[in-house]
Amino acid sequence: MNSYQTVTGFFPPLSCLDVAGSADDIALVYAEHELSYGALFREVEGVVCHLTGQGIQSGDLVALQSSSSLLSARMVYAARLLGLTLFPLDPAMARERRNRLLSEVGCALLVTDVELPDLPAGIRVISVPPFVETAETVTAVEMTTAQEIDAIQLIIATSGTEGRPKGVMLSGANLAASTVAVRQRLGLGPSDLWLCCLPLFHIGGLSILYRCLDAGAGVVLHQGFDAPEVWSDLRRRWVTHISLVPAMLAQLLDVAQTQSPPESLGVVLVGGGPLEPGLAARAHAMGWPLCVSYGMSETSSLCISQDGVTAGMVSGEVGLPLEGFELAISERGRIMLRGPAVMQGYANPTRSPGQGLLDGGWFETGDLGELDGTGRLRVLGRADDLLVSGGRSIHPQEVEERLASCPGVGAVAVTGQVDERWGEVLVVLYTGGVSSGQLQEWCRSNIPSPLRPRVFIRVSELPLNGMGKLDRRRLSALVDQG
Repeated sequence: MNSYQTVTGFFPPLSCLDVAGSADDIALVYAEHELSYGALFREVEGVVCHLTGQGIQSGDLVALQSSSSLLSARMVYAARLLGLTLFPLDPAMARERRNRLLSEVGCALLVTDVELPDLPAGIRVISVPPFVETAETVTAVEMTTAQEIDAIQLIIATSGTEGRPKGVMLSGANLAASTVAVRQRLGLGPSDLWLCCLPLFHIGGLSILYRCLDAGAGVVLHQGFDAPEVWSDLRRRWVTHISLVPAMLAQLLDVAQTQSPPESLGVVLVGGGPLEPGLAARAHAMGWPLCVSYGMSETSSLCISQDGVTAGMVSGEVGLPLEGFELAISERGRIMLRGPAVMQGYANPTRSPGQGLLDGGWFETGDLGELDGTGRLRVLGRADDLLVSGGRSIHPQEVEERLASCPGVGAVAVTGQVDERWGEVLVVLYTGGVSSGQLQEWCRSNIPSPLRPRVFIRVSELPLNGMGKLDRRRLSALVDQG
């Protein structure tokens, strides 16, 4: 038996490993380097040796703040092998936010390859693990079986109420339930390759590593999103799956122009924000196999999806829950979810479960939604993004969908500006060639008065976060700049 098979539950199920030649199957592709599962495990053993040499033990909580996707991936694998709780952080995270998170989660160990001034007292910085292969299996590794299934394997930093940072605790059971449900819905096996161009401090990117690891599939790992590079890899490698946010999809379509995607590509998972029907129609016309998705850190990523020729064609419609998820709408109109992949709770120094969950294990999201007669979910937008103008509650997404159909408008966002008479007036920020006067005139003819913006600001670009999603909290600063 090969050394990498001695660690139960780390690599793909034994049914995959028993297939002849499976040790040589592609596990990770980065730039021009390809690692088989056997080679990857030997590298990860080297990382584990380094960590144990630094005194890190199974069950420890270790934060990771790295600018390298490759280092982040290796630390994910090493954490799973050694039985650590991994806490990945955005390398660009503000100092105050980072320190607050470390304190609230109760983390005292940090692996990093970036300069981190003003760390709180008591935080021990661990040097970056070297990327070396071990010549033989390490005894300490052989003694470490998979982490207890109920133990917390991953903590994801996310924004809570009013943007206060929180950590989402995900157990091995949560992650396992998610990977099984995704595999049932999307299909994923040892012959597949999933291109990952999402950051590995968000659940969207991290979940790709866990899914592929458990299915014996390979990951084509990119250092961030670059549309020409992604398009190049889609054409020259047998990529079967890719995860994108809508802005990434739009850029890929621009690069591809009239070319259809390669025949190997079977799943284009689009999430992280609303997919505008016009963009969906454009992708469908070019032959892109769209699968609209809905999910978040608290649900271990993907929990609802819809594929086929109608995917994305109805604004906000994201489909049916994956196997194991229960879906409901609360009295406040918010989307509620329950199931084995739903988080253990928000992080705290003792890692006690339950914080942020309702009775019965339900998680009430911050999103407004509605269900149709078949149980399909339509996401109406974030509850805390609601604007009140003239006594009417208006969701920015409702107005943005209309504005997107105006000729000459590129990216568009709607926010509010305080007004003595109306409470708030709607402000539109947009890119594109249409002038503010032309857009205003178009609105008079195409948007009902209660939904009509009153202030129009053309900008060179809209503020996006690390996932390529619209950062609504930064819109007010652009409005102040005029």
